[in-house]
Amino acid sequence: MAKTNLSITLLAIVFFLSACGPRQVGPRVACSSDRDGDWEIYVMNADGSGQINLTNEPSTDWFPACSPDGTRIAFSSDRDGNWDIYVMTADGSGVTRLTDNEGWDGEPSWSPDGTRIAFTFARDGKPEIYVMNADRSGLTNLTKDPSSDGGSSWAPDGGSIAFSSDRDGDWEIYVMNADGGGVTRLTDAPGDDAGPTWCGK
Repeated sequence: MAKTNLSITLLAIVFFLSACGPRQVGPRVACSSDRDGDWEIYVMNADGSGQINLTNEPSTDWFPACSPDGTRIAFSSDRDGNWDIYVMTADGSGVTRLTDNEGWDGEPSWSPDGTRIAFTFARDGKPEIYVMNADRSGLTNLTKDPSSDGGSSWAPDGGSIAFSSDRDGDWEIYVMNADGGGVTRLTDAPGDDAGPTWCGK
């Protein structure tokens, strides 16, 4: 029980840090901010000017993830009473709810071609990595493991997804095929490793 509680706490910290981190939207940067009393999605120019609140809701909006072409932003919100994945255009209009799950949905990540979204779905305190088409169809559990998995990041060619998991006792970095197969452990450190992201093409 203590290990389970520690795993959930560590994953929550990773989620929080990911939510606060900036994400590039073409020539602009998207981020989460609670400057107005609750967490909202903001965009700004690369020099910090022109900061705009895109969500402007009394709910909590986190984890902005920009589509590869910069026209859409996926994010996580509890505006309908449960944590789900939403998408909106880059100017904040056209908000559409993509998931309606009993649990916690967060950390959306676009595939390089913009057709799919990977995300973390935590039900009964057990996070898994799921993927769906950008039109919300084709929901699939990729990890299907009794451990905790989260923090998915697509490879530039769309063929692989890096993620973090505590399946071997502590948090390590893994990579799997985009269909969930071929899981390979990349790190084996005495501490915890989390938050993978791909660099280069």
